Amino acid sequence: MENQPVQIEVFFSYACRDSYQVFAWLKRVQAQGVELRLTWSPFAIQLDGASDDWRQPWERANSELRGFIAAEAARRQGADAFRRFHHALEAAVHEQFLELGEEDTLLGAAEEAGLDVGRFRAAWHSPDLAYLARQSHERAVEHFDVFGTPTLVFANGQALHLELAAIPPETEAVAVFRALVALAVDHPYVAQLKRTTPLSTG
Repeated sequence: MENQPVQIEVFFSYACRDSYQVFAWLKRVQAQGVELRLTWSPFAIQLDGASDDWRQPWERANSELRGFIAAEAARRQGADAFRRFHHALEAAVHEQFLELGEEDTLLGAAEEAGLDVGRFRAAWHSPDLAYLARQSHERAVEHFDVFGTPTLVFANGQALHLELAAIPPETEAVAVFRALVALAVDHPYVAQLKRTTPLSTG
């Protein structure tokens, strides 16, 4: 891990606070010089993967699906456009506490990310964007037994559902990351860990 990028696919939802905490933590890890190759893949926590809710038009889609559709619309403008939009929307929802499903929130994130806002908004009504999000959800279930967000899938196929009690501070972000990778990838014998006593996060 010292000399090569760490590849991680993260199944996430903009509606999930735990997803945001892992996003913020991995951002701190990258800022400390650890090279990560991150893929952010939708996983619905408010939709039944087998239901017709995925087929709802934009006007009737719930906030989580709107977030996924908007993210896929951003991805159409390139990987870097998606990355900037993803950062902007996570911040808008979980730092500024704006409503995920509101068009103003999504458009504001697109503007913050420097997207072509006209193209971005026009793409919302394309039915294949919701289908792409559904495909991601179904692949998560079928291939990695994902049941919730965030779930991290490493290059060797090891998958880990992770909940943070708090975002590790910058001084500890990399140490926590290296310990997690060692446990999840290098020593994948532990199936589940769950604290039974309160954790003091300082």
